[in-house]
Amino acid sequence: MYSLLRHLIQSAISPALAFYLALCGFVGGALLWARPVIAQQVDPGLRQEFLSDPLKDRTPDPLLPMLTVKRDLSPLELSALAIDLGLLDQNAQQLLAAGEPDQAFELWRRSLRLRRLLGPFEEFAAIQKIAEVAWQQQRSEDVQLLTLRTRQIWQTIQAALGLPIEPKFGALPIDESAPASLLVSGNTASNLEVLTALAQTFTTLRDIDSAVEVYQQLIALTAAQTPAPSNQITAQKVSLAKLHLEWFQFAEAADVYLELLKSARNTGDVVSETAYLEQLVYSYQQADSLTNAVRAQTDLIGLYQSQGEVEKLPQLLVAIAQNYRALNLPKPAIEYYRSAYSAAQSLQQFSFSAQVLKDLGELYRSLALTDEAIGAYSLLIPVERQAYNSYGIMNAYDNIGQLQRRQGNLQAAFQAFEQALVIARDLNLREDYFIEQIGSVAPPPSLIP
Repeated sequence: MYSLLRHLIQSAISPALAFYLALCGFVGGALLWARPVIAQQVDPGLRQEFLSDPLKDRTPDPLLPMLTVKRDLSPLELSALAIDLGLLDQNAQQLLAAGEPDQAFELWRRSLRLRRLLGPFEEFAAIQKIAEVAWQQQRSEDVQLLTLRTRQIWQTIQAALGLPIEPKFGALPIDESAPASLLVSGNTASNLEVLTALAQTFTTLRDIDSAVEVYQQLIALTAAQTPAPSNQITAQKVSLAKLHLEWFQFAEAADVYLELLKSARNTGDVVSETAYLEQLVYSYQQADSLTNAVRAQTDLIGLYQSQGEVEKLPQLLVAIAQNYRALNLPKPAIEYYRSAYSAAQSLQQFSFSAQVLKDLGELYRSLALTDEAIGAYSLLIPVERQAYNSYGIMNAYDNIGQLQRRQGNLQAAFQAFEQALVIARDLNLREDYFIEQIGSVAPPPSLIP
């Protein structure tokens, strides 16, 4: 059964998403969305080999110098190693192009172990590059190994900064290597660079929970500076909010955009305030938090007006009306539909005006406000004429005829259906339907003078 479910899911989604679902795994028939079950899936021997310190191997890698005592590599030795690792990377790319992915990734794993000796930036850059290839090639074990190593580095950084480390399934030993020695130097700028690279690496690996953790610490560390660089903090929060949106964490994104919105208002940055409000509306809509969405949308009305962006008003007013309608609040929904119609007409957005009147007519009909619905469809006719939409005019007459018939106004219904029939003949559409409707409201022949 589970194999059938997996097949159905994979046939309905993109290969990349199917790979992500496979990476996350099924347990008891249920998909684990929270985080990949890394510790259960990676071969223990391969895991230990990949995470171990290359300087402590019993048989040193041929690219490393023979060390008689325990020491760091000299600058000259590191330079030679960097050149050799570049050649190793080229060999791996050639193997992949030749259709030998297993051999290619074996070289890349070896290269990554050695590259950590060059420092965190070299390692992060390599992890990001190889992670993208691993995702494209759907190499789940390699993606998980890269994620494990990056999490290990993150734990090391947390320890170096004196941060509490949250226990996670499959916890790793802290690596006392280059990242820690770099961070404990007390150089805040270096710390921020490392955290930025780490956040980007987790994002590349699609380890979103870890990426969010790093961004939050990055923001806190930046804010702790004196004076705090507000532009830098804003950029970090924007990156965090975008990350939440990309991974459908809409409520979390809304929280970040609220912080950004408050900062923009405090500094009087109206342009940024507008942008953050638009993102906040989107986040609330996707999170199905319609009451909050309406509150943010209402704030946008004044901003659009103050900035001369009145062309955005009709669509915004309709969105507010639709939200009120979804909240089962028809009275404000009607008011915003009317405002949207007036705004669209003033801007000569005739096609949009027509759609607003259709929605308003449907709402009136659902509320059994027949006279109001007839009024909306009657307004729709000249608007559709302005938009040169004969089909829309025909449908408006059809709706008026149905509503007049419901009220017992057979003569008015007859006239509306007759007007619709004239247009239907011009369009060569639905003639039989309108002839039938006319017959249903026409007076008996004996009553015709």
